[in-house]
Amino acid sequence: MSTVVVTGAGRGIGAELCRQVVAAGDRLVACPRTADAPELDPETRRRALVIPMDVADEPSVVQAAAAIEAEANEVDLLIHNAGVYPRESVPFDRLDPDGIVRAFRINALGALRVTAALLPLLRRGKEKRVAALTSRMGSIDDNRSGGSYAYRMSKAALNMAVRNLAHELGREGFIVVAIHPGWVRTRMGGGDRAPLALDHAAAEVLRLARTADPSLSGAMLGPGGERIPW
Repeated sequence: MSTVVVTGAGRGIGAELCRQVVAAGDRLVACPRTADAPELDPETRRRALVIPMDVADEPSVVQAAAAIEAEANEVDLLIHNAGVYPRESVPFDRLDPDGIVRAFRINALGALRVTAALLPLLRRGKEKRVAALTSRMGSIDDNRSGGSYAYRMSKAALNMAVRNLAHELGREGFIVVAIHPGWVRTRMGGGDRAPLALDHAAAEVLRLARTADPSLSGAMLGPGGERIPW
């Protein structure tokens, strides 16, 4: 049995990842931003350890990490799912700087903050795996349309954080990957306009997070294991 921590567990892909982790028989630590976690189903709540964590808030992360350590001796897989998608519809010279900073705090710095807080438990884990949900929109090479400054820039920063962590933690046997789940039917993803079913997308995220070998550490992976250029 593995111990899996999922951030952003309150809804969307995070809630579905949690459901599938529990269904697989693994031990789950679900970390929604707030305790209400509207889309976390009752069965998952019953079988998981639910610990609220706001990844953009240092005291919240420290408190949650202490609560996790009090209940779990180790963490095998950490999935950074918490994220925000600011929808901007203004030219770059009228963007909201505070909104961009908020996106960086959640989408990029949040992953570093949580990894650091849980590193002692991850080091005790058998699997030593960290996966961060990113987006193809964070690929500089793949940018064909511009726009979405806060989201694109913060996800590009997350991708660099993953690459750095893969180098640094790889010396200890860790595998660290960025995973683009595709365009998924969630509230954040645009609802029914998205082509990918939530359960299938979450299953593929878990498969990639659990099976990526050392040669893929530091890579950005898409559905089917596609290696997405930076």
